[in-house]
Amino acid sequence: MPIKNISPYIDIIIVEDYMREFQRQSASDSRPSWITNKIDSKAGIRALIRVCSVPSANFSQGFPNCYRPNKGCLSVYVEVMPREIVALPKQNATFLCKVGVPIQYCRIEIPALHPFNLNPNLPPTNGVVYHGAGLQAGQCGATIDSLKEENNGPVKCSMGIATESRESSATMSLTVAKAPKTPELDLSRGTDSLKVYRVGDMLQASCIVKDGRPAANISWFLDEEPIYDNLGMVTIVDNAKEDLYSIVQNFTRKLRGSDNGKQLRCVAVHPALSSHNNEVSRQLDIKYQPLPHDNPIDKFGYELGKAGIITVDIHANPRPQLEWVVGDEHIKEGNVDSTGRLEAQASRDEGRGHYIATLRIASITKQDTETQFRLIAYNDQGTTDYYIVISTSPEPEGLELGIGYIVGIVVAILVLLLAIFLIVFARATGRWCFSGRNQTVRHAGETSSDTESTVAEVRQRESKLKAPRLSFSNVFKKNKDKVTHEEEIARNMELDEQKVQDVEKQQSDKPEGIVYAELDLVAQNLRPMVKNDDDKTEYAEIIYTQKPESETEQTPAQPEVPKTT
Repeated sequence: MPIKNISPYIDIIIVEDYMREFQRQSASDSRPSWITNKIDSKAGIRALIRVCSVPSANFSQGFPNCYRPNKGCLSVYVEVMPREIVALPKQNATFLCKVGVPIQYCRIEIPALHPFNLNPNLPPTNGVVYHGAGLQAGQCGATIDSLKEENNGPVKCSMGIATESRESSATMSLTVAKAPKTPELDLSRGTDSLKVYRVGDMLQASCIVKDGRPAANISWFLDEEPIYDNLGMVTIVDNAKEDLYSIVQNFTRKLRGSDNGKQLRCVAVHPALSSHNNEVSRQLDIKYQPLPHDNPIDKFGYELGKAGIITVDIHANPRPQLEWVVGDEHIKEGNVDSTGRLEAQASRDEGRGHYIATLRIASITKQDTETQFRLIAYNDQGTTDYYIVISTSPEPEGLELGIGYIVGIVVAILVLLLAIFLIVFARATGRWCFSGRNQTVRHAGETSSDTESTVAEVRQRESKLKAPRLSFSNVFKKNKDKVTHEEEIARNMELDEQKVQDVEKQQSDKPEGIVYAELDLVAQNLRPMVKNDDDKTEYAEIIYTQKPESETEQTPAQPEVPKTT
């Protein structure tokens, strides 16, 4: 089977597939016995060429000629466990090479040591002893006792196989760790001087850990807080002559006032480094004016007639100068006022740019609770004013909620008030879900008297004309529109009065003794409806007959049977 379009060196998978195809197509037993035995063995093609690069020129029609024992192209695949080992000096290291067939011998080559021919029956030599399940199991391994730096490098295992003219071999990497030098940290220059910065300055830091084996890892911290952002790419410099590695990484940060006094730390992580020499740090010195507070600052819990102390936390660098202003009097720190009742104490340094200003009051008066105390703090970076108000009331619990919670509560209250307003407005104007409350529905079979319906219609129209529906259009109409609307109301009222008079006149023309009552045959408690003139109404006529007085005393008057018209 010809192989086409292959790379200059055939991948082992292609070789294996080629061997499988060769086994399937070969009808005769003309294959070399050594190939037949390998393909038909339990290990199968897995034990065929995997590490041998085969020039593509050797392939032609049919089976490649290079696969002959005397050519030496075939060798057994060797599995190494593990591929890499990192160990400290004086530690042990163990590795194992395996093949799928029995081996005749096992040879190990270790840097700084001569080659060893190992098997399970030989005693340890120079701290090297055989490791594995035996030569018949195809295993060739070794345990190296008490490693030295000289042993750093590749370790090679070589094995002889009865059916191979060349020995099979593999290599693993043995790294004997060497501690790097102490990390070095370089910082960029500040605006004013080499090691002093201002708020807003862009800090550029570079950390380098030199000459380690293997290369160290770098971690950044600001005090104890890990830094993951604004880190540059890691650069590793290889010193091939001594097999040593140096690592470099940069860090960039825009400085804030809260960074002042913090330690910028570069920590190297390496198996050979101890905790006392694996890091370097620099304290950040950042200048900034006193940071402002939300004014006024409320202070609670004071008692009239007793001493009181006002304290204010100030963050600044360098240390600020303080001055209290009470009324028209200025009191610098370390002094008292003209009455001797107020004392401005010197600020207390809490470290890292944190200071506490204190004003002591000998006896709290009502006037003090109505006075706004002013504190001026200034340094070479700027000036900041603080205003303080004291109260004899206990501190409200709501203050502990924080500004975010208070704003949320206020917003919720405003939303509730808006919802109530919309409901009242909709109810008053008959909008939205209240639009059908004033409408009257007429049911099938519903009846009412013409007289009452007409009167109800007139009254309903009068009420609408007297109290027009509230709307923005009615409110903002021009004066001309208002006059026209009033004329229309007056004209409608005249028509309604005339209609009422006509109805009353019709009622007066009816014979006496006749009362019209509406008979509701369908539903009860229905509102009167205004009907068209064509609608028919059922009436029951009740006639009362006057009898003589003598008959009335004997027998009560009985109404006649009603009739329907």
